Amino acid sequence: LEFKKLSELTGDPKYSRYAERAQDAIESGKRKHEGLYPAYIFTDTGIFDGSSEYSMGAMSDSFYEYHLKQHILHNGKEPKFMKRYVTSVEAVKKMLVAKSESGYTYLGKLLAHASAPDTEMEHLACFYPGLLALGAQVLDRPQDLVLAEELARTCYASYEMTPTGLGPERFGFKTKEEAKVHNSYQLRPGSSKSFNGDGMGAADGRYILRPETVETLFVLYRVTGDTKYQEWGWNIFLAIEKHAKVEFGYAGVADVYQTNTTWNHIDAMESFFLAETLKYLYLLFSPIDIISLDEYVFNTEAHPFRIMK
Repeated sequence: LEFKKLSELTGDPKYSRYAERAQDAIESGKRKHEGLYPAYIFTDTGIFDGSSEYSMGAMSDSFYEYHLKQHILHNGKEPKFMKRYVTSVEAVKKMLVAKSESGYTYLGKLLAHASAPDTEMEHLACFYPGLLALGAQVLDRPQDLVLAEELARTCYASYEMTPTGLGPERFGFKTKEEAKVHNSYQLRPGSSKSFNGDGMGAADGRYILRPETVETLFVLYRVTGDTKYQEWGWNIFLAIEKHAKVEFGYAGVADVYQTNTTWNHIDAMESFFLAETLKYLYLLFSPIDIISLDEYVFNTEAHPFRIMK
């Protein structure tokens, strides 16, 4: 996305060629599941690492995001990106989407030789409902909007379940094999691994000011006009103000289950908090013609690029 915008602004096509060459190489790699891409690739051979997992979380998320966003940036004039996006969405529905016993729809991680996803979801994956909503609008895929709203409800529920009102880095769901789930959790000291009444619990209790959930709320509000997404975003903002604000900025929260702010802060403010989290919260409450989704597409760090006409 960035290299193609650079080519447009400079008039030099080499940047776009570089990016497409890399993307085409990844696309031509042999994969077990069409539409899904392993997290690792051997750069000397171009062969995917068959032992790596598939997910919408860390080390994978932006790649899937850019299929649709390249289609949007080019104003629909390069159909291969739309085809890749649709193929990946159908694969995600088939292989990564699951439902907990209490009815939460979530995106799990698929290990290399597994036939079903695990029972955890990363906060990073909470960008995906917003992507689905954007794709539903641009490509007229109303069935994807239904899934987007279900996943967004789950992401927001991960905030609602904690005493601080902040969402954990990773959260899991109660299943019939509850003991196995507990044993798989890698918890920071002090984090709670107990499930709430809805069968949801934190697997990693940190909140590091991540933007993905509010990004999704912004897109869903723009697409649907449903003010509940503004209400959810406002609740998240208030929780950030109460539990993350410090004298010289905002700090990550070490454990979203602990409300004592005197010792519960992480001594860091991630750059994406300013670039993304606050920007999406601001836009969630702005008139819809401010950075209209009909005229702009956001890159993965929330920088708006004007759609090429």
